[in-house]
Amino acid sequence: MRMRFSSNFSMLQFMIAIRWFLRRFAIVLAVLPAGAQAKHAPEIGAQVPPYVVRARTHSQQCFTDIDRRDPCASVKIGGWFFTIAWDARTRAIVYIFTDDRRLVTDSELSVGGSCRLVDEAGRPDETSSYMGWVITPQWADTVRDLSGDAIWYAALRKETSNPEDGQIVGFLQSRYLKPRQ
Repeated sequence: MRMRFSSNFSMLQFMIAIRWFLRRFAIVLAVLPAGAQAKHAPEIGAQVPPYVVRARTHSQQCFTDIDRRDPCASVKIGGWFFTIAWDARTRAIVYIFTDDRRLVTDSELSVGGSCRLVDEAGRPDETSSYMGWVITPQWADTVRDLSGDAIWYAALRKETSNPEDGQIVGFLQSRYLKPRQ
């Protein structure tokens, strides 16, 4: 098919219009939220990525430890939703949390699942309390496609009907979490 150009619209004008469109399209792609494009979670201690800072609404802050609030934002990474908090002074990431039910760890733990909080002899596992959750190293795992070797701790709530069991309400990493080993 051959394009015909009228004398009012030359080939040069056509090429200029195409270049203008392509430049504008590239600018639009460059300013789209990168959070939707992120495939890997940032690491605790790393500098907060610009797409996370841009996702922050107004002066959004999250509790990240007892009596501690840090700036935070909710972002989508690898198809899952996360809350990421960082130190306001250093801009280092201090906390990452998800309660996205679609996230499944490498050993198939997921939000809503149940975990035993006692060993085979019925003795209670060593647990730590963090942000109202029960944390134990026995229920920690990786999500290699998302964050490599980083350890995600299951945030558990004890079952009221059976305190030997806990329900997973989310997964977290935190600079302030010190689980007992």
